[in-house]
Amino acid sequence: MNILDFEQALVKELSAIPGLTGKVYPGQASEKIIPYIVYLSSAGLKDKDLDGYKDSRRVPFELNIVATRYSDMKQYTELAIDKIISFERRVIGADGPFIRELTYEPPAELFEDAVKAFRSVIDVVVYF
Repeated sequence: MNILDFEQALVKELSAIPGLTGKVYPGQASEKIIPYIVYLSSAGLKDKDLDGYKDSRRVPFELNIVATRYSDMKQYTELAIDKIISFERRVIGADGPFIRELTYEPPAELFEDAVKAFRSVIDVVVYF
């Protein structure tokens, strides 16, 4: 399973959140389409044992949930957390990876004056 399969599955899952359908982007998004979710991820780190590297891996990623109203940002953050914790011990997306384990950090919240929007940032690590 490669990282692109994971990211495609992640987009499919997060796009199922009401109000965010078609509003999940890698890296950045236009402030004209608020609300939205932006994710950043990497290839992660492949697991290794005495026989060498395995197909399984640890992949950290970051979710940025952006909304113009604070209450909307809070609601989307809660829905996003519910969605990501549902990943554990199942296949995500239609044919994405099986997520063995997942951890996340408490969301950090901020207001971005330049775009007049609230942002919630969640750091997540999945193991697949």
